[in-house]
Amino acid sequence: MTMCALQRENVNMKQAIEFLHQTADFLIVGPRKKQPHYSYILIHEGMALIRLGKLELPVCQNQGFWLPSGCLAAVTVLQGSLFSTFNFSIRSTVSLPNRAGYIAPSTLVEGIVEQLNMLNKNGNNAWVSAYGRLLRCARDYFALVSPDDKYDDSTLKLAETITWLDSGGSPDNIDCISILDLENREISEQLKVRNWIRKMKSGQNSTYLAQQVSLTEASLMQLIGKIAGPV
Repeated sequence: MTMCALQRENVNMKQAIEFLHQTADFLIVGPRKKQPHYSYILIHEGMALIRLGKLELPVCQNQGFWLPSGCLAAVTVLQGSLFSTFNFSIRSTVSLPNRAGYIAPSTLVEGIVEQLNMLNKNGNNAWVSAYGRLLRCARDYFALVSPDDKYDDSTLKLAETITWLDSGGSPDNIDCISILDLENREISEQLKVRNWIRKMKSGQNSTYLAQQVSLTEASLMQLIGKIAGPV
């Protein structure tokens, strides 16, 4: 499944537990909102950015992050990322973690993801089958773990770097971020496009925005389309 910047997770859950394996062909810019369900996002390649309050946390390759129901957050996924998401309904009969934080992908979780992907490819994703049992196994696993909300120095340093780039800081003045084989300038460009998308979604028209960033309107929309897809 692929998603573009304006395709959002506003779809009601059809099952108590749902699994998605996605490629971000385009930058995914999620709205800041309260989570309608419990979610676990696992990054296989690339990076996601999760804003909690004033802090925007990086979730990099082979990292996972837990978002509880009711948590006010915004999720961004960089273009080119490959990731999986487990969503658990608030009607779950199992008590799930109520705080946000990192949960390292265990061998069990990685194995469940691999098998779910295989079953999905073969069309064997009925709830009353091995597919549903694997989803319930994942739920029971997450019910037993505690998300880590004590961020280490490397995480905080990367978060500071992302904030620097997002605020318009020069990508030439920081150490290279080794993500997705992208240069700092490319990451900075994606963050710039994210800010443009947010302004357009808040009602700012493309003509005025182009003037503000010293681009022609055609150049602005071309860059947005290249990174974020149709808007």
